[in-house]
Amino acid sequence: MAITRLDDLSQYHDALADLLIETVADGASIGFLAPVTFFEARSYWQNVNTDLAEPTQWMWIAFEAGQLLGTVQLSVCNKANGNHRAEVEKLMVAKAARGKGVAKALMGALEAWASEHELRLLVLDTKQGDTASFLYPKLGYQNGGVIPNFARDGLGCMAATVYFYKQI
Repeated sequence: MAITRLDDLSQYHDALADLLIETVADGASIGFLAPVTFFEARSYWQNVNTDLAEPTQWMWIAFEAGQLLGTVQLSVCNKANGNHRAEVEKLMVAKAARGKGVAKALMGALEAWASEHELRLLVLDTKQGDTASFLYPKLGYQNGGVIPNFARDGLGCMAATVYFYKQI
């Protein structure tokens, strides 16, 4: 498995769109409601591609044998009093690749980069009870609290969100 930080997503828009559609259809709470159209998903990734031109937006992908396995994004706080922290966003792993260490590898690459760039605090949120809510504590993230009925998950059901943080 290869983990790569991307500056340009152009050649991956279709594969990333498929991953987003699959992830939302599986119930993930990542800002979309199922069914996500291919056009909607591809448009999202085109916007992310534009955002990557900013020095506060970063993204990693995991590939193996030409297959996209997963992705994660990092949004660095651009406020003077918060330039030591960043938010982990949209960790997605293809269904066929789950349980094989992809999320851990993506997070490891993200955290190593964050540490090298003097970021000292990572924050994130995820749906309570989701697979990710059990993964993050295993990666050293601390539970910062739960907000009930925070958002609808990918299937439209109201769900609580758990906030996590990690000092690196």
